[in-house]
Amino acid sequence: MPEPAWKLQQAARDAALAKGEEIAKTSGFATGPVDPFRVVESEGEQIHAEGEDFRDAFDGRLSYHNGRFLLIYNTRYNAWARNGAHHPKVRFTVAHELGHYFIDRHREFLVNRRLPIESFTEFESQREVERQADAFASGLLMPKYLVSPVINAETDATIESVKMAASQFDVSLTSMMVRWTQLSHFPCATICVRDGLIQWGFVSEAFRGCGLWKARRSIALSGRDSRAFLAAEPSCGTFREGSGTGLAAAWLEGECDPVDVKESYLAIPYSRCMLVFLTADENDLPSGWEDED
Repeated sequence: MPEPAWKLQQAARDAALAKGEEIAKTSGFATGPVDPFRVVESEGEQIHAEGEDFRDAFDGRLSYHNGRFLLIYNTRYNAWARNGAHHPKVRFTVAHELGHYFIDRHREFLVNRRLPIESFTEFESQREVERQADAFASGLLMPKYLVSPVINAETDATIESVKMAASQFDVSLTSMMVRWTQLSHFPCATICVRDGLIQWGFVSEAFRGCGLWKARRSIALSGRDSRAFLAAEPSCGTFREGSGTGLAAAWLEGECDPVDVKESYLAIPYSRCMLVFLTADENDLPSGWEDED
C-alpha cells in the first residue's frame, strides 16, 4: 500500500534537515553561530553569492549558468536591528538557497531545466520544495548536536530562554522558536498568525504524545488574551511582546482532555506576523491517547 503523501513529504523534509546538519558538521562548526557565507566560500568556484535590496520581489534566488551557481539574496532585511553583518533573516535566506544547492533533486532541477528557483524563506511558502529548503536551513544554522543541549537544559522554557538561544546562534526568533519546538523534550508549540488567522505551526513531541498532533490553520484567534494583544496593533508593524493564558485546543488539533497553556506573544514587524509560543507543565498533560483502552 503506498505511503500517504504527508508521510513522504515529512520524510523529504527530515532528510533535508539532516543534510543541513551534516553540512554544518563536515564544515567544522563546533560552536554556534554557523556561518552560511563560510559554507558558500568552501564551495569555491562552484557557487557565487551576491546581495542587493530587491524590495519585496523575493528573499533569495538560485540559478545555474555555465557550470556554476549564482546565489542572490535580498538585503532589505538589514534595515532591521541586527548584531552582525547581516540580519538573521538574510542569513537564513542564504542557508535556504544552499538547501537548493545541496539537496540532490533541487540541484538536478536547476542544472537540467536551466530555470532559477526564487524563494520566500523562513516558513513563508507552502511549496514543498521551499519547505524542504527551509528544513535544510534550520539544520544548517541550528544543528541538533549544537542546539539540543541548549534547548533541553531547562524543563520550563520561557521566551527569554528562546531569545538567548537565538542570539547565541545569530538566528531570528522565528527560526529559534520553530527549532526549539522541534527539539524540545517538553510540551511547547510555535504558532504564526497573520491578518488575524493562524497560518502555520509546529508542535513538540510531548504535545503530540498526549494527542495534540498539529497546529490549527486558517482559523481566527479565539482566546481572550491573544485577541487583545493582536487588537492593540493588528498590522504587527512594531515589535511588541505580551503574554497570556489559554487552552491548547484553541491552537492545536487532536483528541485530548483540556490542557492549560502559557502564551507568549511577539509582533514581528519585518514579516508582519504575530508569533505565539505555547508552553505547558508536563505534569498537567493527560495520558497519551494511544494508551487508552
